[in-house]
Amino acid sequence: MGVVTRAKKMMPLQLDEEEEVLVDRISLLPDGVLEDIVSLLPTRDAARTQLLSSRWRHIWRSAPLNLDVDGDPTIPVSDISRILSTHQHGPGRRFSINYSCLGYYDDEEETLDGWLRSPALDGLRELEILFDDSHLRWGSPPRPLPAASVLRFSSTLVVASFNACAFPDATTTGGLLHYWPLLKQLTLSYVTVSESSLHALLAGCPALESLLLQENNGCPRVRIVSPSLRSIGVGTGFGAAFFTWGDDELEELRLVQQLVIEDAPCLEKLVVFEGLEMDISVVSAPRLKVLGELVRVCHMLQFCTAALHQGSTFERLTAVVPSVKVLALSYVKPCSDTAVNLIKCFPHLEKLYIKITHVVQKNESYDEYQQLTGTLDIRLRNIVLPYREDSKPGCH
Repeated sequence: MGVVTRAKKMMPLQLDEEEEVLVDRISLLPDGVLEDIVSLLPTRDAARTQLLSSRWRHIWRSAPLNLDVDGDPTIPVSDISRILSTHQHGPGRRFSINYSCLGYYDDEEETLDGWLRSPALDGLRELEILFDDSHLRWGSPPRPLPAASVLRFSSTLVVASFNACAFPDATTTGGLLHYWPLLKQLTLSYVTVSESSLHALLAGCPALESLLLQENNGCPRVRIVSPSLRSIGVGTGFGAAFFTWGDDELEELRLVQQLVIEDAPCLEKLVVFEGLEMDISVVSAPRLKVLGELVRVCHMLQFCTAALHQGSTFERLTAVVPSVKVLALSYVKPCSDTAVNLIKCFPHLEKLYIKITHVVQKNESYDEYQQLTGTLDIRLRNIVLPYREDSKPGCH
């Protein structure tokens, strides 16, 4: 009889532990869970999961399709068509297409329309169509949005982004293209859209939470009435995306000139990007916390009947906006009047981002305000002054 040592007694336990480590527990998960995991991966990585084992071969083809061509522009057109044909049915999770991947083909619009009609994209939740905006600089008309094929996603889309295309008029689609009941995030960049069509679109998005309008043409006045919007970003740029050779053509553009926040009870963030002159009127936004970046020479800000006019130093803004806690300003002349009026107008301000001009004004009213500042309930804790290489001593 052999002697059973302590080491031999331990060997079976060690082997069991090693075998346990080698167990593929991920593959033991239900198909539905694996499909959700694969749908979150980049397109190429998701396709490669078929090589893991026979267990994974059908997972990618049955998972909600995440086809992000913008994230990987090297994917050829033939591969996109093959991927869509491989997935026989939806739902589609995300489809992001960049115009450059089409290679400037003559039948590019027909190709895109065919992709959007693929059964693999049924029930699509995220759609991103990014046409190349460089052709707009030479006066070429924007490419039309394939309205008929996009229309079939209107009841399922949650996120939508469109770039350098022309939106159809509300009357041509019977208003159907302008109803997106589940849409929460909308981005329109370098898009040509009429004022009536844009307002019809916004009115048809009862769940919209985030809206970004960047250098769009055809809608000089944007009116916001939304019970759900939490964040708005608006910018005109300088029309550079449309023309590059003179001001005469620029004058023909109908970029955003007036933004009216008429009724936005949930709005918390209003971001205005630097660009051409714009009038901003906030009638009702009781939860507005973040405001900016306001450019002194370009923007006129109005809360109800109190207005900040172009070129002023905030002394004309007499409204009290207690909800704003973060404010960003550009090209502001530093003086005591500006500082005191900011505190008066935004009494609960906690953080201020400010770009000042090189003109340093003498604080003639310093003595006047010295006693007043001691009586103010100042909650400002952070002031951010961006560094400028050309700044002179005393400009900070």
